Amino acid sequence: MNIKVGIFWFAENTLIFKAQSAIDLKPDQLGFIDSTLQHQVEWEDNNIYQLFGLMLDSTDYYNFPRGRIVFNAEQNTSYVYLDKSLFKKHIVKKIKANFSLLDTNVRFFTDPHYNCFGSI
Repeated sequence: MNIKVGIFWFAENTLIFKAQSAIDLKPDQLGFIDSTLQHQVEWEDNNIYQLFGLMLDSTDYYNFPRGRIVFNAEQNTSYVYLDKSLFKKHIVKKIKANFSLLDTNVRFFTDPHYNCFGSI
């Protein structure tokens, strides 16, 4: 079981993501494992969307709905924080598949931090 943590967006019907294996990272004092990946850096400096065949050079990272996945080691549960517009069965399925969450406990949370002002 190689559970992953990381960040993601949903743009142009594509899940854009960067994941890290949770086993390679250390939990914090509360037992949470999170990646150090930052949405702004990956989008604006590293142009992550190009890896998924998208040309979104003139866009800002916050123009598309996004989220983050952390792992709670004490509860053996992945926490998915995401824009409420992403809480759709086909999108959730893509998130779970790409972060190796199909056979694990997962809890979903909407978070004002990930609210998107654009539409998908």
